[in-house]
Amino acid sequence: MNRIMKKQWVLLVVLAIIACNPVVAKVTLPAIISDNMVLQQDARVNIWGKAEPGETITIKPSWATKAMTTIASGDGKWTVKLKTPRATMKKHSITVSGENTITVSNILIGEVWLCGGQSNMLFPVGKQEDVKWQTGMEEAEKELQDANYPEIRFFTVPYCLAPDGERDDCEGKWLVCTAESTYNFSAVGFVFGRRLFNELHTPVGLILSAKGDTHVESWTKMDVMKNNPLYTDVFDEFGVENVKQNKLYKVPSTLWNGMIKPILGYTVKGTIWYQGEANAMRHAQYQQVFTNMINSWRKEWEQPDMPFYFVQIAPFKDQPAGIREAQLQTWQGGLKNLGMVVTTDVGDSLDIHPRNKRVPGERLALWALAKQYGKNIVYSGPLFKSMKLSGNKLILSFDYADNGLMTPNNELVKGFYIAGADQQFYPSKAIINGSCIEVFSSQVQEPVAVRYAFANFFRANLYNKEGLPATPFRSDSWSKK
Repeated sequence: MNRIMKKQWVLLVVLAIIACNPVVAKVTLPAIISDNMVLQQDARVNIWGKAEPGETITIKPSWATKAMTTIASGDGKWTVKLKTPRATMKKHSITVSGENTITVSNILIGEVWLCGGQSNMLFPVGKQEDVKWQTGMEEAEKELQDANYPEIRFFTVPYCLAPDGERDDCEGKWLVCTAESTYNFSAVGFVFGRRLFNELHTPVGLILSAKGDTHVESWTKMDVMKNNPLYTDVFDEFGVENVKQNKLYKVPSTLWNGMIKPILGYTVKGTIWYQGEANAMRHAQYQQVFTNMINSWRKEWEQPDMPFYFVQIAPFKDQPAGIREAQLQTWQGGLKNLGMVVTTDVGDSLDIHPRNKRVPGERLALWALAKQYGKNIVYSGPLFKSMKLSGNKLILSFDYADNGLMTPNNELVKGFYIAGADQQFYPSKAIINGSCIEVFSSQVQEPVAVRYAFANFFRANLYNKEGLPATPFRSDSWSKK
Protein backbone atom coordinates (compact mmCIF):
# COMPACT_ATOMS: atom_id res chain seq x y z
CA MET A 1 0.00 0.00 0.00
CA ASN A 2 1.55 3.29 -1.05
CA ARG A 3 1.83 6.24 1.33
CA ILE A 4 -1.11 8.21 -0.18
CA MET A 5 -3.48 5.24 -0.05
CA LYS A 6 -2.41 4.51 3.52
CA LYS A 7 -3.21 8.09 4.64
CA GLN A 8 -6.63 7.89 2.95
CA TRP A 9 -7.35 4.57 4.68
CA VAL A 10 -6.40 6.00 8.11
CA LEU A 11 -8.62 9.03 7.51
CA LEU A 12 -11.59 6.80 6.59
CA VAL A 13 -11.10 4.76 9.75
CA VAL A 14 -11.00 7.89 11.90
CA LEU A 15 -14.17 9.25 10.26
CA ALA A 16 -15.92 5.94 10.78
CA ILE A 17 -15.00 5.89 14.46
CA ILE A 18 -16.30 9.44 14.89
CA ALA A 19 -19.53 8.57 13.06
CA CYS A 20 -20.12 5.55 15.28
CA ASN A 21 -19.12 7.39 18.46
CA PRO A 22 -20.27 11.00 18.14
CA VAL A 23 -18.82 13.49 20.64
CA VAL A 24 -21.52 14.34 23.14
CA ALA A 25 -21.45 17.87 24.54
CA LYS A 26 -22.24 17.60 28.20
CA VAL A 27 -24.77 19.91 29.80
CA THR A 28 -22.86 22.66 31.60
CA LEU A 29 -23.82 25.54 33.86
CA PRO A 30 -22.01 28.86 34.34
CA ALA A 31 -19.94 29.29 37.47
CA ILE A 32 -22.47 31.58 39.11
CA ILE A 33 -25.18 28.89 38.95
CA SER A 34 -23.65 26.53 41.46
CA ASP A 35 -23.82 25.10 44.97
CA ASN A 36 -24.57 27.55 47.81
CA MET A 37 -26.13 30.19 45.55
CA VAL A 38 -28.94 32.51 46.56
CA LEU A 39 -31.80 33.06 44.11
CA GLN A 40 -33.96 36.17 44.17
CA GLN A 41 -37.21 35.44 45.96
CA ASP A 42 -40.67 35.73 44.42
CA ALA A 43 -39.32 36.31 40.93
CA ARG A 44 -38.83 34.68 37.55
CA VAL A 45 -35.11 33.99 37.70
CA ASN A 46 -32.86 33.05 34.81
CA ILE A 47 -31.16 29.65 34.71
CA TRP A 48 -28.95 29.02 31.71
CA GLY A 49 -26.16 26.88 30.32
CA LYS A 50 -24.83 25.01 27.31
CA ALA A 51 -25.40 21.61 25.75
CA GLU A 52 -25.37 19.82 22.40
CA PRO A 53 -27.40 21.85 19.84
CA GLY A 54 -30.92 20.48 19.71
CA GLU A 55 -30.57 18.60 22.99
CA THR A 56 -33.58 18.56 25.31
CA ILE A 57 -32.78 19.92 28.77
CA THR A 58 -34.93 19.22 31.83
CA ILE A 59 -34.78 21.52 34.84
CA LYS A 60 -36.41 20.45 38.11
CA PRO A 61 -36.26 22.75 41.15
CA SER A 62 -36.97 21.10 44.49
CA TRP A 63 -39.67 23.64 45.36
CA ALA A 64 -41.74 22.93 42.23
CA THR A 65 -44.04 20.01 41.53
CA LYS A 66 -43.28 19.93 37.82
CA ALA A 67 -40.07 20.07 35.80
CA MET A 68 -39.44 22.45 32.92
CA THR A 69 -37.92 21.54 29.58
CA THR A 70 -36.17 23.53 26.90
CA ILE A 71 -34.07 22.78 23.81
CA ALA A 72 -30.51 23.98 23.28
CA SER A 73 -30.26 26.36 20.34
CA GLY A 74 -27.96 26.04 17.36
CA ASP A 75 -25.03 27.49 19.29
CA GLY A 76 -25.65 25.13 22.21
CA LYS A 77 -27.04 27.77 24.56
CA TRP A 78 -30.25 27.35 26.52
CA THR A 79 -32.11 29.34 29.15
CA VAL A 80 -35.28 29.07 31.22
CA LYS A 81 -37.05 31.26 33.73
CA LEU A 82 -37.92 29.62 37.04
CA LYS A 83 -40.56 31.02 39.36
CA THR A 84 -39.10 31.23 42.85
CA PRO A 85 -41.14 31.13 46.08
CA ARG A 86 -41.01 33.65 48.88
CA ALA A 87 -37.89 33.57 51.00
CA THR A 88 -37.41 31.00 53.72
CA MET A 89 -34.40 29.50 55.44
CA LYS A 90 -35.12 26.16 53.79
CA LYS A 91 -32.37 24.72 51.58
CA HIS A 92 -33.26 23.82 48.02
CA SER A 93 -31.74 22.18 44.98
CA ILE A 94 -32.08 22.27 41.19
CA THR A 95 -31.47 19.25 38.97
CA VAL A 96 -30.52 19.88 35.35
CA SER A 97 -30.58 16.87 33.03
CA GLY A 98 -29.62 16.16 29.44
CA GLU A 99 -27.01 13.66 28.34
CA ASN A 100 -25.71 14.09 31.86
CA THR A 101 -27.22 15.29 35.12
CA ILE A 102 -26.10 18.17 37.35
CA THR A 103 -27.58 18.84 40.79
CA VAL A 104 -27.04 22.29 42.31
CA SER A 105 -27.35 21.98 46.08
CA ASN A 106 -27.66 24.08 49.23
CA ILE A 107 -29.60 26.82 47.41
CA LEU A 108 -31.34 29.53 49.40
CA ILE A 109 -34.14 31.83 48.24
CA GLY A 110 -33.77 35.43 49.38
CA GLU A 111 -32.41 38.81 48.30
CA VAL A 112 -29.57 39.14 45.78
CA TRP A 113 -27.48 42.28 45.26
CA LEU A 114 -24.63 43.05 42.89
CA CYS A 115 -21.67 44.95 44.43
CA GLY A 116 -19.66 46.85 41.80
CA GLY A 117 -17.05 49.55 41.36
CA GLN A 118 -13.37 50.09 41.94
CA SER A 119 -10.98 49.72 44.85
CA ASN A 120 -13.18 51.04 47.65
CA MET A 121 -15.77 48.38 46.83
CA LEU A 122 -13.08 45.72 46.39
CA PHE A 123 -11.43 46.75 49.71
CA PRO A 124 -11.64 43.63 51.92
CA VAL A 125 -12.64 43.25 55.54
CA GLY A 126 -9.25 41.82 56.52
CA LYS A 127 -5.76 43.14 55.88
CA GLN A 128 -4.00 41.61 52.87
CA GLU A 129 -0.29 41.31 53.56
CA ASP A 130 0.62 41.15 49.86
CA VAL A 131 -1.43 44.19 48.75
CA LYS A 132 -0.23 47.43 50.31
CA TRP A 133 -3.46 49.44 50.04
CA GLN A 134 -5.71 46.67 51.33
CA THR A 135 -5.13 47.54 54.96
CA GLY A 136 -8.38 46.08 56.27
CA MET A 137 -11.42 47.92 57.57
CA GLU A 138 -11.49 49.64 60.95
CA GLU A 139 -12.08 47.21 63.81
CA ALA A 140 -11.79 44.28 61.42
CA GLU A 141 -11.25 41.81 64.24
CA LYS A 142 -14.49 42.93 65.91
CA GLU A 143 -16.37 42.79 62.61
CA LEU A 144 -15.13 39.26 61.95
CA GLN A 145 -16.51 38.15 65.31
CA ASP A 146 -19.92 38.97 63.85
CA ALA A 147 -19.42 37.26 60.51
CA ASN A 148 -20.88 33.78 60.86
CA TYR A 149 -24.10 33.92 58.86
CA PRO A 150 -24.90 30.66 57.07
CA GLU A 151 -27.76 32.37 55.24
CA ILE A 152 -25.51 35.03 53.68
CA ARG A 153 -23.58 33.88 50.62
CA PHE A 154 -20.73 35.50 48.62
CA PHE A 155 -19.73 35.17 44.97
CA THR A 156 -16.61 37.02 43.77
CA VAL A 157 -16.08 37.47 40.03
CA PRO A 158 -12.32 37.05 39.45
CA TYR A 159 -10.36 39.83 37.77
CA CYS A 160 -10.54 39.21 34.04
CA LEU A 161 -9.44 41.42 31.16
CA ALA A 162 -11.36 40.91 27.92
CA PRO A 163 -10.50 43.76 25.54
CA ASP A 164 -11.27 41.56 22.53
CA GLY A 165 -14.90 40.80 23.31
CA GLU A 166 -17.55 39.54 25.71
CA ARG A 167 -17.06 36.37 27.74
CA ASP A 168 -19.80 33.84 28.43
CA ASP A 169 -18.51 32.60 31.76
CA CYS A 170 -16.06 33.23 34.58
CA GLU A 171 -14.46 31.24 37.36
CA GLY A 172 -15.59 31.51 40.94
CA LYS A 173 -17.91 29.81 43.41
CA TRP A 174 -20.47 30.73 46.04
CA LEU A 175 -19.17 30.75 49.60
CA VAL A 176 -21.11 30.56 52.82
CA CYS A 177 -20.50 33.61 55.02
CA THR A 178 -18.04 32.70 57.78
CA ALA A 179 -15.27 34.68 59.43
CA GLU A 180 -12.84 33.00 57.05
CA SER A 181 -14.73 33.80 53.83
CA THR A 182 -15.62 37.30 55.03
CA TYR A 183 -11.96 38.16 55.65
CA ASN A 184 -11.29 38.47 51.90
CA PHE A 185 -14.68 39.77 50.82
CA SER A 186 -15.70 43.38 50.17
CA ALA A 187 -16.06 45.22 53.47
CA VAL A 188 -18.77 47.52 52.12
CA GLY A 189 -20.62 44.59 50.56
CA PHE A 190 -20.43 42.51 53.73
CA VAL A 191 -21.68 45.30 56.01
CA PHE A 192 -24.51 46.03 53.57
CA GLY A 193 -25.55 42.39 53.38
CA ARG A 194 -25.31 41.81 57.11
CA ARG A 195 -27.56 44.80 57.80
CA LEU A 196 -30.13 43.53 55.30
CA PHE A 197 -30.08 40.07 56.84
CA ASN A 198 -30.47 41.34 60.39
CA GLU A 199 -33.34 43.63 59.40
CA LEU A 200 -35.18 41.30 57.02
CA HIS A 201 -34.33 37.87 58.49
CA THR A 202 -34.02 36.69 54.91
CA PRO A 203 -31.14 34.97 53.07
CA VAL A 204 -28.87 37.41 51.23
CA GLY A 205 -26.65 36.77 48.23
CA LEU A 206 -23.87 39.21 47.36
CA ILE A 207 -22.10 39.17 43.99
CA LEU A 208 -18.85 41.16 43.96
CA SER A 209 -17.43 42.44 40.68
CA ALA A 210 -14.88 45.19 41.25
CA LYS A 211 -11.36 46.25 40.24
CA GLY A 212 -9.16 49.04 41.58
CA ASP A 213 -8.25 52.17 39.58
CA THR A 214 -10.99 51.61 37.01
CA HIS A 215 -13.01 54.29 35.30
CA VAL A 216 -16.67 53.81 34.52
CA GLU A 217 -15.92 53.32 30.82
CA SER A 218 -14.21 49.99 31.58
CA TRP A 219 -17.53 48.74 32.96
CA THR A 220 -19.70 50.02 30.10
CA LYS A 221 -20.88 47.92 27.15
CA MET A 222 -19.12 48.81 23.90
CA ASP A 223 -22.36 49.40 22.01
CA VAL A 224 -23.09 52.32 24.34
CA MET A 225 -19.80 54.08 23.58
CA LYS A 226 -18.80 53.38 19.99
CA ASN A 227 -19.37 56.27 17.59
CA ASN A 228 -20.32 58.50 20.52
CA PRO A 229 -18.13 61.65 20.66
CA LEU A 230 -18.59 61.78 24.45
CA TYR A 231 -16.05 58.95 24.67
CA THR A 232 -13.53 60.15 22.08
CA ASP A 233 -10.92 61.19 24.63
CA VAL A 234 -11.18 57.85 26.44
CA PHE A 235 -10.66 55.85 23.25
CA ASP A 236 -7.77 58.12 22.28
CA GLU A 237 -6.01 57.63 25.62
CA PHE A 238 -7.04 54.10 26.57
CA GLY A 239 -7.76 52.32 23.31
CA VAL A 240 -6.18 48.87 23.28
CA GLU A 241 -3.58 49.98 20.75
CA ASN A 242 -2.54 52.99 22.88
CA VAL A 243 -2.73 51.93 26.51
CA LYS A 244 0.25 50.65 28.49
CA GLN A 245 0.29 46.94 29.25
CA ASN A 246 -0.08 47.53 32.98
CA LYS A 247 -3.19 49.67 32.38
CA LEU A 248 -5.15 47.28 30.17
CA TYR A 249 -8.00 47.36 32.68
CA LYS A 250 -8.66 50.90 31.45
CA VAL A 251 -9.46 49.75 27.92
CA PRO A 252 -13.12 50.68 27.31
CA SER A 253 -15.52 47.76 27.93
CA THR A 254 -12.81 45.32 28.97
CA LEU A 255 -14.30 44.72 32.43
CA TRP A 256 -17.87 44.72 31.15
CA ASN A 257 -16.73 41.96 28.80
CA GLY A 258 -14.80 39.93 31.35
CA MET A 259 -16.47 40.62 34.70
CA ILE A 260 -20.08 41.66 34.08
CA LYS A 261 -21.20 39.86 30.92
CA PRO A 262 -20.44 36.40 32.44
CA ILE A 263 -23.00 37.06 35.21
CA LEU A 264 -25.45 39.06 33.10
CA GLY A 265 -28.93 37.71 33.54
CA TYR A 266 -28.46 36.40 37.07
CA THR A 267 -31.56 37.92 38.62
CA VAL A 268 -30.75 40.52 41.25
CA LYS A 269 -32.78 42.86 43.43
CA GLY A 270 -30.42 45.74 42.76
CA THR A 271 -26.88 47.09 42.59
CA ILE A 272 -24.65 48.93 45.04
CA TRP A 273 -21.70 50.83 43.58
CA TYR A 274 -18.57 52.57 44.91
CA GLN A 275 -16.51 54.22 42.18
CA GLY A 276 -15.56 57.61 40.78
CA GLU A 277 -11.99 58.24 41.82
CA ALA A 278 -10.60 57.15 38.44
CA ASN A 279 -12.98 59.52 36.65
CA ALA A 280 -12.10 62.53 38.80
CA MET A 281 -9.90 64.19 36.20
CA ARG A 282 -12.74 64.00 33.66
CA HIS A 283 -15.49 64.88 36.10
CA ALA A 284 -17.21 67.23 33.64
CA GLN A 285 -18.33 64.17 31.64
CA TYR A 286 -18.97 61.90 34.60
CA GLN A 287 -22.67 62.56 35.08
CA GLN A 288 -23.40 61.52 31.52
CA VAL A 289 -21.05 58.54 31.27
CA PHE A 290 -22.18 57.23 34.67
CA THR A 291 -25.84 57.67 33.73
CA ASN A 292 -25.20 55.88 30.44
CA MET A 293 -23.66 52.94 32.28
CA ILE A 294 -26.57 52.67 34.72
CA ASN A 295 -29.13 52.80 31.92
CA SER A 296 -27.18 50.20 29.95
CA TRP A 297 -26.95 47.79 32.88
CA ARG A 298 -30.68 48.10 33.49
CA LYS A 299 -31.39 47.44 29.83
CA GLU A 300 -29.08 44.45 29.60
CA TRP A 301 -30.51 42.93 32.79
CA GLU A 302 -34.01 43.57 31.44
CA GLN A 303 -34.77 45.30 34.73
CA PRO A 304 -35.51 48.90 33.62
CA ASP A 305 -35.98 50.22 37.15
CA MET A 306 -33.32 48.09 38.85
CA PRO A 307 -32.38 49.88 42.10
CA PHE A 308 -28.92 51.40 41.92
CA TYR A 309 -27.39 52.96 45.04
CA PHE A 310 -23.90 54.40 45.06
CA VAL A 311 -21.37 55.98 47.39
CA GLN A 312 -20.21 59.54 46.82
CA ILE A 313 -16.44 59.43 47.16
CA ALA A 314 -14.99 60.67 50.42
CA PRO A 315 -12.92 63.87 50.69
CA PHE A 316 -9.28 63.34 49.76
CA LYS A 317 -6.44 65.73 48.93
CA ASP A 318 -6.26 64.74 45.24
CA GLN A 319 -9.99 64.38 44.50
CA PRO A 320 -11.56 67.60 43.17
CA ALA A 321 -14.94 68.83 44.34
CA GLY A 322 -16.18 68.44 40.78
CA ILE A 323 -16.35 64.65 40.96
CA ARG A 324 -18.61 64.73 44.03
CA GLU A 325 -20.72 67.38 42.30
CA ALA A 326 -21.03 65.13 39.24
CA GLN A 327 -22.16 62.27 41.45
CA LEU A 328 -24.74 64.54 43.08
CA GLN A 329 -25.95 65.61 39.64
CA THR A 330 -26.28 61.95 38.65
CA TRP A 331 -28.46 61.28 41.68
CA GLN A 332 -30.57 64.36 40.97
CA GLY A 333 -30.66 63.75 37.21
CA GLY A 334 -34.09 62.15 37.09
CA LEU A 335 -33.39 58.40 37.06
CA LYS A 336 -35.77 56.30 39.13
CA ASN A 337 -34.60 54.07 41.97
CA LEU A 338 -31.29 55.88 42.27
CA GLY A 339 -29.71 56.99 45.54
CA MET A 340 -26.43 58.36 46.87
CA VAL A 341 -24.61 57.83 50.15
CA VAL A 342 -22.57 60.75 51.54
CA THR A 343 -19.25 59.99 53.27
CA THR A 344 -17.93 63.44 54.18
CA ASP A 345 -17.36 62.28 57.75
CA VAL A 346 -15.12 59.28 57.01
CA GLY A 347 -12.57 60.71 54.57
CA ASP A 348 -8.81 60.54 55.06
CA SER A 349 -6.84 63.44 53.57
CA LEU A 350 -3.84 61.17 52.86
CA ASP A 351 -5.52 57.89 51.94
CA ILE A 352 -7.93 57.45 49.05
CA HIS A 353 -9.10 54.23 50.71
CA PRO A 354 -10.75 55.24 54.01
CA ARG A 355 -10.69 52.29 56.39
CA ASN A 356 -14.10 53.10 57.84
CA LYS A 357 -16.18 50.89 55.59
CA ARG A 358 -18.96 50.29 58.08
CA VAL A 359 -20.42 53.74 57.47
CA PRO A 360 -20.87 53.47 53.68
CA GLY A 361 -22.10 49.88 53.96
CA GLU A 362 -24.70 50.76 56.59
CA ARG A 363 -25.83 53.86 54.70
CA LEU A 364 -26.27 51.92 51.47
CA ALA A 365 -28.44 49.50 53.42
CA LEU A 366 -30.62 52.39 54.62
CA TRP A 367 -31.50 53.22 51.01
CA ALA A 368 -32.42 49.61 50.22
CA LEU A 369 -34.35 49.08 53.44
CA ALA A 370 -36.39 52.23 52.93
CA LYS A 371 -36.99 52.00 49.20
CA GLN A 372 -37.15 48.26 48.46
CA TYR A 373 -38.26 46.80 51.77
CA GLY A 374 -40.69 49.38 53.10
CA LYS A 375 -38.89 50.32 56.29
CA ASN A 376 -40.00 53.66 57.73
CA ILE A 377 -36.52 55.12 58.18
CA VAL A 378 -34.61 58.20 57.06
CA TYR A 379 -32.13 57.17 54.39
CA SER A 380 -30.45 60.42 53.27
CA GLY A 381 -28.74 63.37 54.89
CA PRO A 382 -29.76 66.99 54.23
CA LEU A 383 -29.88 68.00 50.57
CA PHE A 384 -29.73 71.69 49.63
CA LYS A 385 -33.10 72.81 48.25
CA SER A 386 -33.24 76.60 48.02
CA MET A 387 -31.98 79.89 49.40
CA LYS A 388 -33.33 83.37 49.90
CA LEU A 389 -31.70 86.67 50.84
CA SER A 390 -32.62 88.30 54.15
CA GLY A 391 -30.60 91.45 54.75
CA ASN A 392 -26.97 90.39 54.67
CA LYS A 393 -27.82 86.73 55.31
CA LEU A 394 -28.73 83.81 53.14
CA ILE A 395 -31.45 81.53 54.47
CA LEU A 396 -30.93 77.98 53.24
CA SER A 397 -33.54 75.23 53.27
CA PHE A 398 -32.98 71.49 52.87
CA ASP A 399 -34.74 68.30 51.95
CA TYR A 400 -34.33 65.25 54.22
CA ALA A 401 -34.32 67.47 57.30
CA ASP A 402 -37.92 67.29 58.45
CA ASN A 403 -36.91 66.74 62.07
CA GLY A 404 -34.28 69.46 61.99
CA LEU A 405 -30.55 69.96 61.52
CA MET A 406 -27.71 69.49 63.98
CA THR A 407 -23.98 69.24 64.52
CA PRO A 408 -22.30 66.62 66.73
CA ASN A 409 -22.19 67.79 70.33
CA ASN A 410 -23.75 71.11 69.24
CA GLU A 411 -20.47 72.27 67.71
CA LEU A 412 -20.33 75.42 65.62
CA VAL A 413 -21.30 74.65 62.04
CA LYS A 414 -18.27 74.18 59.77
CA GLY A 415 -17.85 74.12 56.03
CA PHE A 416 -19.87 77.07 54.65
CA TYR A 417 -18.54 79.81 52.37
CA ILE A 418 -20.45 82.70 50.79
CA ALA A 419 -19.68 85.20 48.05
CA GLY A 420 -21.02 88.42 46.60
CA ALA A 421 -21.20 89.42 42.97
CA ASP A 422 -17.38 89.61 42.85
CA GLN A 423 -17.32 85.78 43.13
CA GLN A 424 -14.85 85.86 46.01
CA PHE A 425 -15.73 83.29 48.65
CA TYR A 426 -15.18 83.84 52.37
CA PRO A 427 -15.73 81.56 55.36
CA SER A 428 -19.15 82.22 56.80
CA LYS A 429 -20.83 81.75 60.10
CA ALA A 430 -23.82 79.45 60.07
CA ILE A 431 -26.68 79.23 62.53
CA ILE A 432 -29.15 76.36 62.61
CA ASN A 433 -32.80 77.31 62.79
CA GLY A 434 -34.84 74.12 62.73
CA SER A 435 -34.48 72.66 59.25
CA CYS A 436 -32.92 75.86 57.86
CA ILE A 437 -29.49 77.45 58.08
CA GLU A 438 -28.63 81.15 58.20
CA VAL A 439 -25.21 81.96 56.72
CA PHE A 440 -23.44 85.31 56.81
CA SER A 441 -20.01 86.96 56.88
CA SER A 442 -18.79 90.42 57.79
CA GLN A 443 -16.76 90.33 54.57
CA VAL A 444 -19.81 89.86 52.33
CA GLN A 445 -22.55 92.48 52.67
CA GLU A 446 -24.69 91.31 49.75
CA PRO A 447 -24.25 87.55 49.39
CA VAL A 448 -25.42 85.89 46.18
CA ALA A 449 -23.87 82.44 46.39
CA VAL A 450 -23.10 79.76 48.97
CA ARG A 451 -20.93 76.66 49.02
CA TYR A 452 -20.72 73.85 51.54
CA ALA A 453 -17.88 71.32 51.75
CA PHE A 454 -16.93 72.18 48.20
CA ALA A 455 -13.22 71.35 48.11
CA ASN A 456 -10.83 68.41 47.71
CA PHE A 457 -10.61 67.82 51.45
CA PHE A 458 -12.51 69.62 54.19
CA ARG A 459 -13.94 69.44 57.66
CA ALA A 460 -17.71 69.81 57.63
CA ASN A 461 -20.20 68.82 60.28
CA LEU A 462 -23.82 69.46 59.28
CA TYR A 463 -26.22 66.54 59.83
CA ASN A 464 -29.91 65.91 60.11
CA LYS A 465 -31.32 64.78 63.45
CA GLU A 466 -31.03 61.16 62.33
CA GLY A 467 -27.25 61.53 62.13
CA LEU A 468 -26.78 61.50 58.36
CA PRO A 469 -24.39 64.11 56.89
CA ALA A 470 -25.40 66.90 54.51
CA THR A 471 -24.47 66.58 50.85
CA PRO A 472 -21.68 68.91 49.63
CA PHE A 473 -23.09 71.52 47.25
CA ARG A 474 -22.76 74.94 45.69
CA SER A 475 -25.52 77.30 44.59
CA ASP A 476 -23.42 78.87 41.82
CA SER A 477 -22.03 77.56 38.54
CA TRP A 478 -18.92 79.73 38.49
CA SER A 479 -15.49 78.37 37.77
CA LYS A 480 -14.06 76.91 40.93
CA LYS A 481 -11.80 79.31 42.83
